[in-house]
Amino acid sequence: MTSSAAPAPRRDGDNPHLASGAESWGEEDAPVAVLAVHGRTQSPADMRALAERLDVEGLRWLAPAAAGQTWYPYGFMEERPDDDPWLAWSLEVVDRQLDRLTTAGYPPEKVVLLGFSQGACLLAHWALLHPARYAGLVILTGGYVGTERESVSFSGDFDATPALLAGREADPWVPRTRMAQTEEWLRGMGARLTSLVEPGDEHQVTTTATELTARLLRHTVSATARR
Repeated sequence: MTSSAAPAPRRDGDNPHLASGAESWGEEDAPVAVLAVHGRTQSPADMRALAERLDVEGLRWLAPAAAGQTWYPYGFMEERPDDDPWLAWSLEVVDRQLDRLTTAGYPPEKVVLLGFSQGACLLAHWALLHPARYAGLVILTGGYVGTERESVSFSGDFDATPALLAGREADPWVPRTRMAQTEEWLRGMGARLTSLVEPGDEHQVTTTATELTARLLRHTVSATARR
């Protein structure tokens, strides 16, 4: 992977996101856990509200909070300073929370990665850097992080992980081209991907995207419980 895809870990200072904590809810003995990552200007409360809309049983939810409600202070396709710590800090949060879930009895194959907007971009990027068999991958209005000029390279196998990539044709924050590039990487690395691109420019989780997400989660709970 190129350095533009995988930022070097930061060792000079505290990660402010780690001090923000995380919220957990749902069934303690659920067969599947969901790592839910919120968007810019949002909080775990927004992911809890989305969970209520989805209304799927058999899930344990874990939602980390970003410092200042922002994972990184720039657009996901904007230039980053060479010494920028924010993307590495944000990726570290995903690492830490997945370690927490593993300790609680949820290895990757029992975890769904689910994010919206900036959180979707963060999880798309993290997943492409760490491909494996997950219980699911849900990218709601997002794509991997990097400018159009950056040459990125990802490798590995998602081993038929069920995935959903959803967004709008004219979303002002997430270009259709980056969604298409992310889709190409996910399919090429073996994800079993459903892609949903709806007309319009509203930056939100649509009714159809909500229904497809709920369907993926219910299928995953059922399949995992049978193992």
